[in-house]
Amino acid sequence: MKCLLIATVPLLVITPASAQDAGSQPHGNLAPQTKEQAEQREQMIFEQLDTNHDGAITQDEIAAFTKLTGDNPRITGRVTKMFTEADANHDGKVSAAEAKARVDAAFDAADADHDGVLTAEERQAARQKSSEQNPQ
Repeated sequence: MKCLLIATVPLLVITPASAQDAGSQPHGNLAPQTKEQAEQREQMIFEQLDTNHDGAITQDEIAAFTKLTGDNPRITGRVTKMFTEADANHDGKVSAAEAKARVDAAFDAADADHDGVLTAEERQAARQKSSEQNPQ
């Protein structure tokens, strides 16, 4: 259960919900990340959320996950937003392709210099923009 919680807290992959700035380091522990790494992380998260392994994440699977997190409003809000944004065809479930497309779009939006690698600065800027758009 802990593995599921740890892996899914940063559901936005690019802008982790629980990342904390580490003392004097301006960007915490946000190591550079390639698009391939973001996609691999998304795939791992998708597989953990798709508890019945049918190739889609449903509202029921999201509800079960949020219960595991103790119905934490911050996590629940992020997961719900992720689900809503990723469900491109509005069929009430998120396929692996829809989840990957969402991660790719978030990566591309955060990759300011379009070099295929998110630096700590780019990840921090994306996180800041996300928290400004979604105040807690």
